[in-house]
Amino acid sequence: MPSDAFQSLVEQLFASPMPTDIMEMREAYRAMGDAFPLPPDVQVEKATLGGRPAEWLSVSTAPSHAVLLVHGGGYCIGGLDSHRHLGGEIARQTGSRVAVIDYRLAPEHPYPAGLEDLKRAYSDLLAGAGGEKIALVGDSAGAGLVMALVAELLREQRPLPASIYCMSPWADLSDTATSRTLKRDVDPLANPDLLARMAGFYAGDIAVSDPRVSPAFADFRGCPPVFIQAGTAEVLMDDALNLAKSLGDADVDVDVELRADMVHVWPWFFPAIPEGAEALARACRFLSRHFGGGA
Repeated sequence: MPSDAFQSLVEQLFASPMPTDIMEMREAYRAMGDAFPLPPDVQVEKATLGGRPAEWLSVSTAPSHAVLLVHGGGYCIGGLDSHRHLGGEIARQTGSRVAVIDYRLAPEHPYPAGLEDLKRAYSDLLAGAGGEKIALVGDSAGAGLVMALVAELLREQRPLPASIYCMSPWADLSDTATSRTLKRDVDPLANPDLLARMAGFYAGDIAVSDPRVSPAFADFRGCPPVFIQAGTAEVLMDDALNLAKSLGDADVDVDVELRADMVHVWPWFFPAIPEGAEALARACRFLSRHFGGGA
């Protein structure tokens, strides 16, 4: 049964829905991230990756591996401020250094701008990796971008990450999943009408069902291990399941965690709810295992 803290969070999210104006949404999302300040032991270093502003987050004085964290926000909102707390906790639990990148957003910069930023950032990480392993992490639209990046890396036969963690992935912009309707009344964060609007902003001149923007339809043969988390109270539940099926069809090692009653990107709220902290800890154990750090 969900904790009291979780139930209180859901009530609060329903009582204070996101605004519908993109600029107002950006400010609201930034404020949500600011509500979770970094602990004093997390070090922040300003950087540039792929020509874009970025931050390196670390706890260990000698981090052994690297994570590229791609923030969510419907391809239209989000940035360093909204995901600094998440990157810091991943750094703490995995002993890695975590890069959060401020990629270009729609509608000002539709596809392929954000994906091109990620490709360049990943190339920068590879160039400086040395003996480090690299993992990719994304939530919601960030997870969609991560999987679109991996599909391109596979097509181009470029070096691949050690592992991938997708939190509540938005992997199908075509709005065909039944959970869009089935779960719309229980999801306080992802509104199907707003998703359709954001999908159009991001896809631009290409079809929303194109695998380049809807990686649930991409070919992932040869993809490294993937860990997917989704809740049964989110409209993007089917995106996670359909992405997992595409990965399974390609004989990829994929772990799918579907949690009853959990809402969209609930691990993002880990400082406020035990369910989020527990989910993020499981994801970090997955990343650590594929870095070579045990269970």
